Amino acid sequence: MALDLYAKVEELFLDKVAADILWSNFISILKDLKVKNVLDIGCGGGDFCLLAKNEGFNVKGVDLSKEQVQKALKKGCNCKAINVCELNEKFEAAVAVFDVVNYLSDNELKKFFSCVKKVINKYFIFDINTLYAMEDLAIGTLKAENEDKFSVLYSEFEDNKLITEITLFEKEGECYIKKQNKIVQYYHSLETIEKSTNMKLKEIIPISLYGSSEAEKLILIFEK
Repeated sequence: MALDLYAKVEELFLDKVAADILWSNFISILKDLKVKNVLDIGCGGGDFCLLAKNEGFNVKGVDLSKEQVQKALKKGCNCKAINVCELNEKFEAAVAVFDVVNYLSDNELKKFFSCVKKVINKYFIFDINTLYAMEDLAIGTLKAENEDKFSVLYSEFEDNKLITEITLFEKEGECYIKKQNKIVQYYHSLETIEKSTNMKLKEIIPISLYGSSEAEKLILIFEK
């Protein structure tokens, strides 16, 4: 599974300063909305879950990657490897942080928003990448390594899709094993997002994580 491979390299490439900016914005929004019971969709390795928990929120995470959920559980997060469409619980609000919605194609959006709407009482807050972020900032090659891994990400943007090839050399015993796969992110306009759900768009918050003069992300707050 491509997302499980990405889970193995995510810590090598995550910009913690940028992540902290985004996570802090989500925490502030949740506090302003005065919600306590939160579902973290696409919780990944549990960093945001843990932050929200430490900020006093009752938070549960779900993710499709079993590898990511195992990381989150080790951090003390209440997380489960399950699709949000399979949940039978209710939450005051749901969040999807750091590109989660961009991993869904236009055809998948409508069902996803429908499933989210069923599990929330009030709000759905998520971020999407701007076109500037995807076609200008995200393309090219990134390399990173630690004592056990060496990884390369190569990204190209075409036809509103950012395709990233992940190559990982992971140490196993005295040898390094090569693993490779691709992940795809999709650019979504605000018009596409709004057409995919009958929830009401309450607020749009532009965010710059890397010091750009143009916003790289939009945080969208939808109300049921």
